[in-house]
Amino acid sequence: MQLQMRPLAAGHRARVASATRPQRLARNRLVVRAELEEIDPITGQPISRAALTSPVAGNKAKVGNVEWAYRLATPEPSKASADKPDVLLIHGLGSSSYSYRNTLGLLGGEGYRAFAPDWPGHGDSDKPAPSSFGYREEDYIEGLGRFVEGVGIKKPFAMVVQGYILSQYALLWAQENPGMVERLLILNTPLALNAKLRPELAAYKAALPFMRPGNKPFDFMIFNMQGSPYAMQEKDAMTYARATSDPAATTALSKTMDGVDFPKLLQKVDDGFMSWRKPSICMFGSSDPFIPIDSVFAFLDNKRTNMKALTAAAKLGHMPQEDYPEALQENMVKWLQGETDKDVQLKNLAVLKMTKKGVVQG
Repeated sequence: MQLQMRPLAAGHRARVASATRPQRLARNRLVVRAELEEIDPITGQPISRAALTSPVAGNKAKVGNVEWAYRLATPEPSKASADKPDVLLIHGLGSSSYSYRNTLGLLGGEGYRAFAPDWPGHGDSDKPAPSSFGYREEDYIEGLGRFVEGVGIKKPFAMVVQGYILSQYALLWAQENPGMVERLLILNTPLALNAKLRPELAAYKAALPFMRPGNKPFDFMIFNMQGSPYAMQEKDAMTYARATSDPAATTALSKTMDGVDFPKLLQKVDDGFMSWRKPSICMFGSSDPFIPIDSVFAFLDNKRTNMKALTAAAKLGHMPQEDYPEALQENMVKWLQGETDKDVQLKNLAVLKMTKKGVVQG
């Protein structure tokens, strides 16, 4: 297996992962990565805070009849400011708030309060029976609104989304509540009208019902490992794997897929952004095997709003916040501070054209 190391700041302790069982299961498609340590090489801020990097989301909030688990980054006092918005980070179907653990530490180090919840049926949140939580679009959208109110997120806030289905539901919620969202950051999320479900999710929409997985245990570990140019540390893979042994988690995913009309969902998201006016950027990892970078261009092609595309110099895959959160940090802070709100459309257009030709610009 070829080793590919991420650059480390001076003083970092690099530890190369061995060929663990999760890596072998991934059929050697991933390459070994260096483990994130205590100091971020870009900001110099600590990112390995125990409360954030723990396998368990330690904060709980009862929202209606569902208990949501979430991770909370508190602002570094020396950088905290009343004019800095709260940040809400949303994961996609089959993942959890654990994917944002290091992003949370980085945001806290920059003086931002940030929330990353586990959706119902995911992570450490309740996994209610379908009879009490329908796992449909309206159930998730209503639940998100209740969560925002229940934990006291300061409004308007900044929203970050990534992944399939649930991130798109969050986008629909934002479209319905534009006054609550100050700005929007879309990481790798299906947007183009011709986007496809990734294979593990497409299986739930097989034409013949007997070919669908149903309640067969879903491999959450491999689902979260695939799509990255880097190998995942075993401790992180095992955290995602916890859901695989929980039948309620598999049922939640299955019921969610039962209620999804994916082409219709893509159309609703697209229609809603035709009139979107909040400062927004799409920042996709270009090494995502599930969502081609060209899909961002296809989505933005007919949008005459405040939505732009930015790129990162690092090699990033389907979950850029998991792959290399430091590489997102500079642009994320610029987005939060409003620097990306300026009219740089010509510059962005040049970047997009170069990216289409395979040149990823910083």
